[in-house]
Amino acid sequence: MMQSKFLMRILCWLALAILTGTLGMAQPDAPQAPRETDKPKPQAESPARTLTLEFPEEGERWWWTEDAQGKPLNAPQKTTDKQPTLQLPEKSATLWVLDPKTGNLARIDLAEQKEPKLSLTSERWSHVARVQVNVRKETAPVASALITLTDAQGKTHTQVLEPTAEGIVLFERVPLGKVSVRVQYGTDQSTTQEMTLKREREQTVPVLDMTLTGEVATLPEPAKGEATQQESAPTSSLIGTLIMAVIAGALAIAVIVLLVKLAKQKEQPLTEMMQKLGVELPANTASATASASATTPSAPPQPDLPPLETAGVPPTATVAPVATGTPTRIVGTQGAYVGVSFSIEADLITVGREAGNGIVLDQDSTVSRRHAQFLKQGDTVFVEDLGSTNGTFVNGVRISAPTPIRPGDTVQFGACAFRVE
Repeated sequence: MMQSKFLMRILCWLALAILTGTLGMAQPDAPQAPRETDKPKPQAESPARTLTLEFPEEGERWWWTEDAQGKPLNAPQKTTDKQPTLQLPEKSATLWVLDPKTGNLARIDLAEQKEPKLSLTSERWSHVARVQVNVRKETAPVASALITLTDAQGKTHTQVLEPTAEGIVLFERVPLGKVSVRVQYGTDQSTTQEMTLKREREQTVPVLDMTLTGEVATLPEPAKGEATQQESAPTSSLIGTLIMAVIAGALAIAVIVLLVKLAKQKEQPLTEMMQKLGVELPANTASATASASATTPSAPPQPDLPPLETAGVPPTATVAPVATGTPTRIVGTQGAYVGVSFSIEADLITVGREAGNGIVLDQDSTVSRRHAQFLKQGDTVFVEDLGSTNGTFVNGVRISAPTPIRPGDTVQFGACAFRVE
């Protein structure tokens, strides 16, 4: 009996030991602090990608990049090298390259560009940087309209024409090929016109002129005061010329009277003094003087007068040769900006009364809000009228197309005239 109880106790102790071991194995291990070797090491940032472009020749180009959403990643950078190496920002998805001489753009998808070098041949230039659309009714700029451009790839670009735009709208980054431009105006009127954008063309900025018919709001004609101011400019110039002529005539008479008095005081024949100064008197005066001098002994010959420069008299002005080279600025010669200079070294500079123009002429009401623009193609600078009310003139001739200018020329916007330097 005792043995049975002893065996039962042993079995109970064994069962309890087994149960305790099983529960201990089922409990999870306590978390351990990570070791230094187990911590992930920060990855080193990958260096910015570089891309070398190869152009046929040296020249001015500009480049910038965008991310996958079309957001610019850097300001446009200028390069003039034949093989520049570009340091592309991180997350760059698209590279744009502008040739200001032709007005064309090259678009490079960087995901497809695996090689470190890229040759920009002529077929790479696939877009036009800017396309200008002029909207008018007869000769007056249209005040407002909705303009839609459909490019050769079927994508639509929409612009709202506002009254401050003077009837001009610019579309940017338009693919080469045939484009269709639709203008919606009035209540339900519209007109459509097509043009083809070519890689090689005369104008850096292609221009499409669209004329509307029917009921459409246009910008007002200039007030009478503006027209009077413009018409009075030639009149005031003529009056100034007449005044200068009268003053010059009076001075000439005064000089002659002074010479006569000096001749009488020194008892010298007037003819001799005038000849010494290089002035020939009429024949009847000379003969009368000769007869009068015949009764008196002739004076000893006088030495020739010194050159005018050494005598303190400025020589006769000569016409300065026409300057050559690329124009860099214009200087006011008439109107509200006499003596004021403006730089024209950029590739595209607009001129007008609006604050957004490159050259702001807000002190003259004869200048339109967007009056004209300067275009630079290589070493040649052109001036183009943008449908202004009072016109743009080069050397006194009103222009209707882009006209090249050279140093020494005169450019006039409304009543403001400038000399090209």
